Amino acid sequence: MVGVREQSRARTTAAILAAARAEIAEHGGGGLSMRAVAREVGMVSSAVYRYFPTREALLTAMILESYEGLASALGEVGARRPDRRWVALGRALRDWALGRPHEFQLIYGTPVPGYVAPPETVPAAAAVAAPFLEVGAKGAEAPPFVRPALVAQMATVSDVSDGLTGARAAAVIAELAALVGAVTLELGGHLVGSADPADEFFAALLERQVDTLGLAGAG
Repeated sequence: MVGVREQSRARTTAAILAAARAEIAEHGGGGLSMRAVAREVGMVSSAVYRYFPTREALLTAMILESYEGLASALGEVGARRPDRRWVALGRALRDWALGRPHEFQLIYGTPVPGYVAPPETVPAAAAVAAPFLEVGAKGAEAPPFVRPALVAQMATVSDVSDGLTGARAAAVIAELAALVGAVTLELGGHLVGSADPADEFFAALLERQVDTLGLAGAG
């Protein structure tokens, strides 16, 4: 059973994270101020440091929470046929980003000056990539443009799913990067005047990826 003290700490931690998210929504990750967060929560700044000993620790907590939120949204995708699942995953990623643009920018946008993400963020990021790699493993052979040196780099990634070769992992990661890039362009307003609203653009990208990865008709 969780005690009163633990419940109180959990509530305060959540309040600090919420205030920090409001700060980065207004000022960006580089403008995050522990003093401003403390003021928003109604605490003295020294008290905030009892929950997050550094500004970097607070940023890390927000990054982990954002990755977990995105991974959870991807985990709710119910489509099973590979081509439909890839499309559904891509749409879920975009929907999550459009609903939480500042969280998306925190994990995929411009790096926060002076902040170096610690190793514990790597598994959280991998949890987002995992469903794409799993469905991507079901496609045809990877395109011939995948370079041998890159295939070797992907040896560890290929362990994520049965049947996922280094070449296929490289192809899937490339397409996931394209999805993230497309959403980044949309959030930044760079598709205005060309593909805005971006629904058709994104749908066409997903269709092209299904074809490139050989997912159409895969079992």
